[in-house]
Amino acid sequence: MKKSLILLFCLSISTMVFSQQNKIDDLIYRGENLFKIQNYEGAAKSLSEAVELGANEPYVNYMLGVSYLKMSNATDQLKASGIFENLEKQGGLSELPDDVYFYMAEAFHKNLSVEKASKYYNQYLNSLSESDKKTRAEVELELTKVENAKRLLGQKKDINIQRMAPPINSEFTEYNPVVSADQSVMAFTSLRPNSRTGRAAEEVYITYKGSGDWGEPNKIEIRTDENVGTAGISADGQQMLVFIGSGNKGNLYIMRKEGDGWSQPSAIEGLNSRDLESTGSITPDGKKIYFASNRPGGYGGMDIWVAENMGNDKWGNIKNLGPEVNTKYDEDAPFIHPDMKTLYFTSNGENSMGGRDIFKTNVLGGKWTTPENMGYPINTPLNDNYFTLSADGSKGYFSSDRQGGYGGQDIYIFDMPEKYANIPLTMLKGKITAGEERQPVPTKIKLVDNENNTKVDYVYDPDPETGNYLIILPPGKNYDLIIESDGYLPYTLNINVPNQTYFYELYQRINLNLIKQFDVVVGQEVSVNNAFYDTKQEGTYTPRQANEAMLVQSDSLDVYDMMDAIIAAEDTAAFNYMMDLMYSVNPIEDVDFSENKDEMEIASRTYYYDESDTTTLKSRVVEGETIYSLPTMYVTEEAAKQKKEKAQKPEATYDKSLLEPVYKIYFDVGAANFDDKYKDQLQEIYEHLKENDALGIQISGYASAEGDPEFNRKLSNKRAIEVVNFFNYKGVVRRRIIAKGYGSTKADTKNAAENRRVEVQIVDLNKVDR
Repeated sequence: MKKSLILLFCLSISTMVFSQQNKIDDLIYRGENLFKIQNYEGAAKSLSEAVELGANEPYVNYMLGVSYLKMSNATDQLKASGIFENLEKQGGLSELPDDVYFYMAEAFHKNLSVEKASKYYNQYLNSLSESDKKTRAEVELELTKVENAKRLLGQKKDINIQRMAPPINSEFTEYNPVVSADQSVMAFTSLRPNSRTGRAAEEVYITYKGSGDWGEPNKIEIRTDENVGTAGISADGQQMLVFIGSGNKGNLYIMRKEGDGWSQPSAIEGLNSRDLESTGSITPDGKKIYFASNRPGGYGGMDIWVAENMGNDKWGNIKNLGPEVNTKYDEDAPFIHPDMKTLYFTSNGENSMGGRDIFKTNVLGGKWTTPENMGYPINTPLNDNYFTLSADGSKGYFSSDRQGGYGGQDIYIFDMPEKYANIPLTMLKGKITAGEERQPVPTKIKLVDNENNTKVDYVYDPDPETGNYLIILPPGKNYDLIIESDGYLPYTLNINVPNQTYFYELYQRINLNLIKQFDVVVGQEVSVNNAFYDTKQEGTYTPRQANEAMLVQSDSLDVYDMMDAIIAAEDTAAFNYMMDLMYSVNPIEDVDFSENKDEMEIASRTYYYDESDTTTLKSRVVEGETIYSLPTMYVTEEAAKQKKEKAQKPEATYDKSLLEPVYKIYFDVGAANFDDKYKDQLQEIYEHLKENDALGIQISGYASAEGDPEFNRKLSNKRAIEVVNFFNYKGVVRRRIIAKGYGSTKADTKNAAENRRVEVQIVDLNKVDR
């Protein structure tokens, strides 16, 4: 009986082993067939299950490693390294297909095991015949990239790369972040299941920064069945370039911010071709778009091109950036810096670490310098692309499929070390509003460099919905800001930019008011608040920083001339330091103009239209364009003057009894003209005004409380205007006349004649409330 039980147990075990082996064989058989038809995802699933059940044949590991490498997700690709390490320990590589050496090298390359990668690439190269020139060239290219990786890993930059947390990144793919100059707006592309079709589709999401944190991203609804992706954004965040297409076909379109939303995309006339335009970057002045395309006439694959704005929303004069930038490989994702001299882009060429890397080039003497790899850990042997650098050097944004992501590609951010980041430029962020309610007003801005009477290109017209604008300026310069606001005469503000040696921020608030006297517009008031924010961090200068500080301060050397001097001196470190210009964080809405008033420039100027010395439009010719404007308001000087006058409050010398009488002018019922008997009285008042410039007159109009209120108000104003005109015609300018319309609020119900009066009183202009 015991022998029978033992035999039964052995038979049971044997059956189980045989059954499991059958399952393993089935999984291997299925996996091999899927591998042969290049269904690598299915093959990896079957083969990995076979390995977990005990399969360990070299060819199984070979197929599993290759299957992982062929999958689209970098997380899966990195699994191949562990499989090939086991295969390496097993030995017997010579019994496998020769390409095992290539795949092992590729897996180790992606996983930063560069010595092993070099070893196996060389082994594969030695297995190839001399006649197989195409494959040998491919392997030699990968060997070059491995050597790049060795060098750049040895020169690792002290940069902490951080994956952006949810809700920016998700389990799906997020890439190509495009960020406005002040880092208040970020749009990106996400590959997620479409809520309508259920199929994965590329769509554009946008998020705004408030209180230092990015808000929940919202999808921009774009009416198309094609894939839609971010391509670029203007520095002021008012225009966005998007890609619409699929596969190897697609073009660039432009969208414009409209209130809280965005317009539907419109074609960029003259830029697109029948081929692929994938990404683009528009210059701050809106004159050029740098874009990537595989159109004919390039150097191979995708190239970087530039198109010029020909006016009327048409683009042309398209040029390839040439062999200094483009190669026979793929160059993509251009980002042109606001200085319009620095270009960042992506390339998978022979200077990368592997996959796609981020590069930087600068224009010098009309030519682009040799692109520089941004180095490790910004770049890795995987795909690192779509780079944007912020203006104060503080932040870099890009996307990558590197290890440790949430899924697919993710968006990453890093703080640029101060030694690379600082740049002595000023970012002016402002807001233009009008009226007592401070509502935005449609406005256009021109900026003129007074040193050479040229227009500055780094100007962005205010958002008509918010009134916000942004301008980037070099230090130690003097500018005229010529502003044209709807409903107002064009006016000019002079601005002195500090001669700082570090990144600086100037926040500016401008408010406009029409000056009315009894419904008649007689002038306009322009009020300006300038708040300077010193962004220099505490600490001592390095010797190089001190040297550059002296360069800036001596001989009013322009910052761009300084850049050229550094290039000529071949000081690479100083060049990188100067060129790493980025964007600042604080939006204009976060600035409290009520605090630290002593440190602000606060000035206002009222332009009365009856004063030819202040309201005659002055003309000036700038680069062939005649520009008209009211006389210039020198904000810095005016602020200091008004602050001093406010502190001193000089007492005017005049007979104080002149301020006591209230002269009353009465009108007949329904009449707007006053009787001649009042002219002697008014002439007496005029004589007092002639003798003392500190004196003015306050004219008050009253209306009847009976009848139609609007008719009575208008009649009251006509009567007051008659009195105003008496003095105005005699040369008393409007700024010495203070109009007060009381309507029926002070009407006398007992004496009807009192409701048909205008009062005149002499006042001290320095003390009266306007």
